[in-house]
Amino acid sequence: MTVVVDAQGVQALFERVLPLEAGCGREPFAGFAPLCEGLQRLGVKPGRAVLVALPNGTHFVALVFALLLLGAVPIPLPYAAPPGRIRRIATLLGADLLVLPCGAAIKALDAREAGRLSSELQWARLRDVNTLPYEPGEVVLLTSGTSGIFSGCVFDSAALLRNARRHAASIGQSAADRLLINLPLFYSFAFVAQLLSSYALGNEVVLATPPFTPIHYHRRLQDLGITLSSLTPVMITALCAAGLDGLPSSLHRLTIGGDALAADLVPRLLARNPDLELYLTYGLTQAGPRVATLAAHLEPTERHASVGRPLPGVEVALAGAPGAREGELLVVTDTAMQRRIRAGEATQVPPLRGQKRLVATGDLFHIDADGYLFFRQRNPSFVMRRGEKLCPRSICEIVESLPGIVSAQAWVQPNAGPDDEVALILDVQSQDPDLDERALRQRLARILLRAEQPDRLDVTFAQHAVWQKGRR
Repeated sequence: MTVVVDAQGVQALFERVLPLEAGCGREPFAGFAPLCEGLQRLGVKPGRAVLVALPNGTHFVALVFALLLLGAVPIPLPYAAPPGRIRRIATLLGADLLVLPCGAAIKALDAREAGRLSSELQWARLRDVNTLPYEPGEVVLLTSGTSGIFSGCVFDSAALLRNARRHAASIGQSAADRLLINLPLFYSFAFVAQLLSSYALGNEVVLATPPFTPIHYHRRLQDLGITLSSLTPVMITALCAAGLDGLPSSLHRLTIGGDALAADLVPRLLARNPDLELYLTYGLTQAGPRVATLAAHLEPTERHASVGRPLPGVEVALAGAPGAREGELLVVTDTAMQRRIRAGEATQVPPLRGQKRLVATGDLFHIDADGYLFFRQRNPSFVMRRGEKLCPRSICEIVESLPGIVSAQAWVQPNAGPDDEVALILDVQSQDPDLDERALRQRLARILLRAEQPDRLDVTFAQHAVWQKGRR
C-alpha cells in the first residue's frame, strides 16, 4: 500500500483555494510544513490513526493531507459530535489522538494530555483508549445510519482517489471547473467526490461551512463564479421552496447525491436552468463511495427517477433469483472498503476477483432492460431524518447501554412537520427513579447528533426492577 499524495500537489491545492468573499486576495496555506513537523513531534507515524474533528476549511484539508503524507490514517468526524460520541468512536476505532479547533472544549473528553498544534489547532490524547494498528495509506470513513451509528470503513486511499476520478469523468468535470464544497467534508460524498476529485484534477475550490441556506448558496454561486456544485435532495427541496432554483448562469454542472431526489423536481430544475448539466448520483460509503450516475439533462422524462448506470469498473446485480429485475442491490468494485470496524471487531471484505469486492447495499432497486438503476426504497430498518440516514435500532442500543436503562424502543411517525420527513419517538424503561426525561435528554445530548435526538421521549419507571443507588 502506498501513499498517493505528495507535498507539492497539496501545496498546489491550497494555492487554488479561493476565499468566500468576492474580491479578496488569496494566499497559499503557509503552515503545512510546520503542521507536519508538529504531528511528528506528537508521535504520529505510519499506521497511526488520528481523529479529525474540524469544520470545512483549509485546516481540515491541511490536516488530512498531512496525515496521509506521514503515512498516518485520518478519521474525519462530524465537527459537532458531542464528547461522548467522540469517545465511543475513539474506543471503537482505536484512535487516542484527536485534533480539533482551538477554543473547542476538551474538558469533557477526559484527555490525559492536551496542547496546541498550531495557532488554529489543538490536540488531545484521550485516556483509556487502546490504539489499533493500521496500514500506511489507509483512510477510515464513518458510515451513515444505514450501517449503524458506530461503524467505520477502512479504505486504501488509492482506491478512494480512483473512485474520485471515475466520478469526475462521469460528470464531465475538468481542471477548468471551479468547485463549491459546502457539504460537510466528513461525508464520504464530499470527501471523495469533491475534495479528492479537486486534488486529482487541479480544480479551484471554495470551501464553505454548513449550515446550508438557499440565499447564501445562491449568492456564493453568483459572486464567485462557481461552475460545479453538489447538493443533497434536502438542499434541492429547500432551494425550490425558497424560489431560488433558477441558478446563476455560471453554474455549468450540478450533482445531487446522498438520497433519492423526487422525480418531479428534475424537470423543474431543467426547465428553470436550460443550460445546466444535471447529474443524479447514487453511492454509499462502503463502496468507495460513488456507484452510478445519470446525466438527467440528456435523458427522457421517464428516466428522471433513475440514478443512471454504474460507473466504469463497477458491476451491479440484484440479490435473489436469477433474472430478477427488483431486489437488494449488490455492488462489485475495486474501490470498496477493505474491512469494516464495528462492535469492537473488524470484518474483512475479501476480494471477489482481482481487487474487486462485493458490497450488499441494503437498498431495494429495479434494473431496467437497458441497465438503468431505479431506487425503490432503503432497508426498512433505516429512515431519513433532517437529511441524515438513521438506524433507529442503533439509537436504541445507545440508550440501552446507559446505566439505569432497562430497554428502549424507537418509533417513527411520518410527515411530522415541514422540516422533518419523520419524527423520532423513543419509549424508554428506566430502573432509576431519578432518570426522568430531562435527565436522560442531558445524557443523550453528549452522545447523539442533532438529527438523532428524539422528538418525543417517554420515560417509564420500571418498578419491578431493583435499583441500588451508587451502582451505576
